[in-house]
Amino acid sequence: MKPLFLLLTLLAALPLRAESLQGQLDAKRREFAAKAPPERAAAYQAGIDAVAASGIYERAKKTGNRAPDFTLKNAAGKEVRLSELLAKGPVVLTWYRGGWCPYCNLALASLQEKLPEIQRLGATLVTLTPELPEHAEDTTKKGKLAFEVLSDVGNRVAREYGVVFKMTPEVAAAMRAGAKTNVRNGDESDELPLGAAYVIAPGGEITYAFLDADYRRRAEPARLVDALTALKTGRPTPEHLLLTFWEGVWNPPYDLGLVDRLMTEDFVITSAGKDVVGREKFKEWIRGFQTKIGDGRLENREIFTGMDGKRVVSRWLATGRNRGLFGTAADGESVEFTGLAVWEVRNGRLAHNWVERSAYELYRRLTSKSAKDPQP
Repeated sequence: MKPLFLLLTLLAALPLRAESLQGQLDAKRREFAAKAPPERAAAYQAGIDAVAASGIYERAKKTGNRAPDFTLKNAAGKEVRLSELLAKGPVVLTWYRGGWCPYCNLALASLQEKLPEIQRLGATLVTLTPELPEHAEDTTKKGKLAFEVLSDVGNRVAREYGVVFKMTPEVAAAMRAGAKTNVRNGDESDELPLGAAYVIAPGGEITYAFLDADYRRRAEPARLVDALTALKTGRPTPEHLLLTFWEGVWNPPYDLGLVDRLMTEDFVITSAGKDVVGREKFKEWIRGFQTKIGDGRLENREIFTGMDGKRVVSRWLATGRNRGLFGTAADGESVEFTGLAVWEVRNGRLAHNWVERSAYELYRRLTSKSAKDPQP
């Protein structure tokens, strides 16, 4: 029994892995779904869909763009200027909708936990809200936030970054009645910002962007730290390269410009035994696939890097709605499939991708459904 006792003692002494922010957000989402009337949940989802379809991803600032300068006041009335902060080092810039938003409060708490790491990398953390200063101050005190919380009244700065949207009438009515957004924001615009996040280099270039119409999804603070680390060292890890690609290309904002930043000019993807060569051809391949899957998202489940750093392997899950995947009828049904990808890393860029998908199983399911329910 003694060896077993020692083993259990050692395991108990190991630090527990902190739950991810997205894990917390998903738990809150499930809690809401279990309690909310179906019509309210449907209205909120319709609001998310409307934002996603509004062209906001095209309008928003992305990786590689220059961050617009701004000056806003904090709760104490002190003016804070972005360019002055950048003169001291990188800036992590985020938005939250308001202190009434439980998802925002989880994100703010998670950012506060990572604040020491952000500061050790020489960066400043700033978050913007459309709420009036007194409400921003209340959120700061309740959350014991030790970073700058600035009031972007009227979403002036959010508009410059392209991350502001108008709520649907149904959602706006619910927000006015419940959260009192028109009172807390001091206007009648019924506008809110995305829960966006940027890492901005001292020179003003955006080097990492998180954009999603779904307010229940936010940037992982650990990924913001990874982006700051890559910026500081100038040597992004293979994991950082791959996750940045997954997050920005196969998820909102579906930014194909990242291919030019992350892939070598002679990049090759090998899929279904065929090679697609070159970045432009790869972009065409991605566009073609994305037309077949609506609201497509890709979640990395596991990632492994070889000891020499020249290979990185990921196991992933793709979800979305069927718009004709694998030659099947575009029935709009929910789909999901898994896959494995092996990547070659060369000179700090992704050079080759060998991908295997569980496409056959999904094809069988989709065609089996079509056979039972033929399309007109």
